[in-house]
Amino acid sequence: MGDLQLVPDQQGDQQRVFVYLDDGRAIWGMDLATRQEWWYQPDEVERRRAELTVVLASLGVGSATTSDPPPYHDLASNRPGQAARQRAEEELAAMKARSRVGTWLARAVDAKTDERAWRVGADGEETIGAKLDKLVPHGFYVLHAVPVGNRGSDIDHVVIGPPGVYSVNTKKHPGKKVWVGGSTIMVDGQRKPYVRNSEHEAERASRLLSAAAGFPVVVKPVLIFTTGTLIPDVTIKSKPKNVVVLDRMDVPRVFKRGEKRLTPDQVDAIYDVARRSTTWVTP
Repeated sequence: MGDLQLVPDQQGDQQRVFVYLDDGRAIWGMDLATRQEWWYQPDEVERRRAELTVVLASLGVGSATTSDPPPYHDLASNRPGQAARQRAEEELAAMKARSRVGTWLARAVDAKTDERAWRVGADGEETIGAKLDKLVPHGFYVLHAVPVGNRGSDIDHVVIGPPGVYSVNTKKHPGKKVWVGGSTIMVDGQRKPYVRNSEHEAERASRLLSAAAGFPVVVKPVLIFTTGTLIPDVTIKSKPKNVVVLDRMDVPRVFKRGEKRLTPDQVDAIYDVARRSTTWVTP
């Protein structure tokens, strides 16, 4: 296999195999039972197709991949709140299909519907996304609405710059009071699992980016709250250990003032793989 490394993996009844370059980059994977493929580095897969054929034949699963590489989407073209806005529009269409009058009344009284939840979320992402985009002239890259996996999940924003890589989760709670005490976050007295979810999101992003980049990529989780008020009603009694908690007034200042941890070449290398939709496809 030359510099290719074959790494079998089994999760329950699912038998999978992954191929890595000797620099640590994952290029391809397959579910041996269903023949589903994951193309992490399409150019490398095409170049190594003959070698993959030999590898798979040795495993007794027949010839190598014959499918075309998955469509490559440059995530740099995604707009802030794009995924959430689409979900809001889908929910609105479904509501109108059930009852146009009911839909008008629900929106008139600002009822708590799924459509409203997605619409408010999209508004928040757009607000924070516009602020994060101001980092670009300062050596940062910003991606929005980054789709992860195949179940409709996405990361609101991914920020890559000299201070490091951040997975940013935007939470908009109009007219609500947000209280932060360590790993506990309360919104109008109701506990929310935001810290745990943000940690999981960042760990997942770190794993995927590291595999695609070929070197360890540490991702720091960030929560940004907006409350729809001139001065955000966010009280931070004590900060979570592993998650940065901000309000919209902190953006983009906090990111610009971060200690430099990455060289310009590292920033460019991470961005190069982060902007590829195939990087975020998970088995």
